[in-house]
Amino acid sequence: MQRNKSTKKVEQIEKISQSGDDITYSITSVMNKFGIKSVIKPFDVLKRSGALVSTITMTLIILPFITKGSVWDLFSNGLNKDDEGKKDSFYELKNNTKVNWRALLYGIAKRFQVLASSSYDEATKQIRAIILDDTTVTKTGKHIEGTGYVHDHVSGRFVLGFKILVSGYWDGVSFIPIDFSIHREKRDGELKKAQNRIEKKKDQIKHIQEYKKEIVTRIDTLNGQIKKLKTLKPSKTHQKQLLAKMRMLENNQNKLTSTEQKTEEQQQSLYFLENTYYELKKQSGKCGLKVEEYSEQFKKQRQRNTAGYKRKKEIDSNKIDSAISMIKRALRNGFEFEYVLTDSWFFCGKLLKFIDSLGKKIHLVSMAKMGNAKYKLLPSNKYMSSKQILALYKRKVHANRRYKAKYIKIQVEYQGIRIVLFFVNIGKGENWRLLVSTDNNISFNKLMEVYKIRWTIEVFFKEAKQYLLLGKSQSQYFDAQIADTTLSFIRYILLSYYERIHYGMSIGGLFQKLSQASVEENLVADLSHIFMNLLQAFAQLAGIDFMTLYEELIRKPQCQESINKLKLFPQIMSA
Repeated sequence: MQRNKSTKKVEQIEKISQSGDDITYSITSVMNKFGIKSVIKPFDVLKRSGALVSTITMTLIILPFITKGSVWDLFSNGLNKDDEGKKDSFYELKNNTKVNWRALLYGIAKRFQVLASSSYDEATKQIRAIILDDTTVTKTGKHIEGTGYVHDHVSGRFVLGFKILVSGYWDGVSFIPIDFSIHREKRDGELKKAQNRIEKKKDQIKHIQEYKKEIVTRIDTLNGQIKKLKTLKPSKTHQKQLLAKMRMLENNQNKLTSTEQKTEEQQQSLYFLENTYYELKKQSGKCGLKVEEYSEQFKKQRQRNTAGYKRKKEIDSNKIDSAISMIKRALRNGFEFEYVLTDSWFFCGKLLKFIDSLGKKIHLVSMAKMGNAKYKLLPSNKYMSSKQILALYKRKVHANRRYKAKYIKIQVEYQGIRIVLFFVNIGKGENWRLLVSTDNNISFNKLMEVYKIRWTIEVFFKEAKQYLLLGKSQSQYFDAQIADTTLSFIRYILLSYYERIHYGMSIGGLFQKLSQASVEENLVADLSHIFMNLLQAFAQLAGIDFMTLYEELIRKPQCQESINKLKLFPQIMSA
């Protein structure tokens, strides 16, 4: 299988540093060879406090490589009046709404593409893809512009911060981030749930009241019957009937009392739910913040024609719409790819129809939820959910030795688009996952080969957060949040290029003459292969879904720390 070399970019930089080379010199030389100043130079028209934008930006890029985590750290020692002015120019640049950080990131990404294009070998049909995913970044201050509580799918909790939606590009060898948007969650879903609970409670009260009416009617009928029996000539039969009616009356009166108590209890519960709803309504659109917290949050006025205004507007946009816009921008900027890769959250009719509109040269490969969505089976034209389809075709399972997996392949239509479903089970147990593709001729091996590329973005999130200051900005300005995120992405692109020229592929796609470092990497690769086999064996014995287990290992820092101590770098799923 193809090794995921992006997992060790930072470690390779550290290796060079430890071998005696000056890290600042190494990064600066890469920036010079990359021609980064020429890419940034068009932005010098926005000169700040006498300093060129290109000079300030290049300084900001190298901050984490000289152990400076922020502008304040850079100027904290020996600060004088002249330095104070220089420091202000850094902050002014990051807060400037006129700086088109998206254009800058695309400029750097396209420069990488030009420099690395010689590594792409058309004859080998290397897979190229756009990968879409989001990640949570936490913040410590509620005053930060646009921040709110978002759901973190790793911890399962709501945390204060943002969601960053990222579009990454895989060129067959390396992953680089090329676009992003920052989002918050209005949490209107909580308001809708509260409203649904009220409606449900009202229905319960309505049923109780209808039942109460039935009891009252029965009581009135029994009272009439008892009254009539009392007027009749006494006899054993009449006496027996009278006693039976009186017992029935007593029973119904007890039911009436109980029903009235239930009605009162349910009414009190309804009052509580309505109060909760009104409290949530006050906070609606406040992203989980209290009204006073939201009103006190920093807010900045921006001119409509500025890049900063457009980026701030994206914060409340639909993530599917943003993802579609990112794919369009990637195509406009000359990025060529055969696949768009997403996880189950992004799979929907809207994205599917957009990918289909691009033509047969670009396909979607995505995880999908085993939910209630209906697919039209072909050629029977029956509509069934994924669970129903799995139950129907479970006896038509194929075994795959390469991935130690079982799978079922089914042709269907979803919202008028023809797609192929793959039900996949890796390991023991009944942990079936659903993968879908618009490439109806794709084989199972090719599907897995393509989809495993998606995990490179998970590695990117981990490395960028751990080493490149992604999500570390605590500026109250949203423009600065965009700037700092862009700078983290640029650093990653530079490291990707650094890895490419030192440890990557030559023009023919062959490895260059192995250095001692690359020999060590091959040893680690062999150990990693063994590690992944052990991991698959463990998943089988434990009855755990291997894909879920692997994703958790990538995402959770404590797991990565333990693996790093073993000097093992897990690859994407072993072939």
